[in-house]
Amino acid sequence: MGYGLVLSGGGVRGAAHVGVLRALFEEGLAPGMAAGTSAGAIVTGLLAAGASIREMEEAVLHLAREGKAYLDPDYRAMAELGPRLVSGGRISLQGLFKGDRLAAYFRELTKGRQLDEAALPFVIPAVDLNSGDTVAFTNAEAVRPLPHVRWAWEGWLDQVMMASSSVPGVFVPRKMGEWRLVDGGVTDNLPVDLLRAAGGGRILAVDVGESYEGPGDDSVLEVLTHSFDLMARRLTECGLCGESPAYILRPPVEAAGGLLDMEAMPRLMEAGYGYARQRMGEIRAYLAQESGAPPLSGTPFPGGRRRP
Repeated sequence: MGYGLVLSGGGVRGAAHVGVLRALFEEGLAPGMAAGTSAGAIVTGLLAAGASIREMEEAVLHLAREGKAYLDPDYRAMAELGPRLVSGGRISLQGLFKGDRLAAYFRELTKGRQLDEAALPFVIPAVDLNSGDTVAFTNAEAVRPLPHVRWAWEGWLDQVMMASSSVPGVFVPRKMGEWRLVDGGVTDNLPVDLLRAAGGGRILAVDVGESYEGPGDDSVLEVLTHSFDLMARRLTECGLCGESPAYILRPPVEAAGGLLDMEAMPRLMEAGYGYARQRMGEIRAYLAQESGAPPLSGTPFPGGRRRP
């Protein structure tokens, strides 16, 4: 019952991915391939590193307690921002947080593995600001060309996870060779198309970016993250309008108060687990279909449509 798993971006709501995975693994439904963007890239990277479900759950609980300690503000660039705005000088602030502490934590979680040391085939996208292309990091042996997508097979999992999670304006872009990389959700928040191009067949997708609540305040962080969230939602809707259906799970993720509301992560993880358990009969029925068979009646089609 091999299948590909696709995990969307969504900030701390990505903790729900770990709950969904726990439910799938309990049923012996481990994916044969995986792809993920932003928060989904972090979970995909952990899968690729061979992390157990227990290790993923421990990471969620750790970030809920200590996560804000991994946010490293770029104080120097912030201090220079006001005077340079007044004088008309060159602005050096690229993002509120440098992202180096989170990247170091990801390196610890992945044990410094490179892409070619991954435990399963995967795809993690980021976006290169220099070229405007999506850079799809993978260890898949054969991939299909896609417009405005550059495939990459070299690098470290922690670097790729951080690059795909670097929300523009919130985190400083990650430099990798000639690339200046930001969040993969800028172009592909639910990378079903990328996993298919890397050889994925039947696909189960988890979208945690569907729900939306307005900003809790008027701070620059809330404005940036909510604006990006809206963009990612629209891109997901557009990306799912093609002819490559996937079975889409949308766990209830309203418990999060914002992109960096890390205290909500345990609740979100449990919400993902409970939701997947409730849908397990439908999931099994979908995954049990023969390759090429038409989707089951009632199975969600791209964009949330259902088979007549």
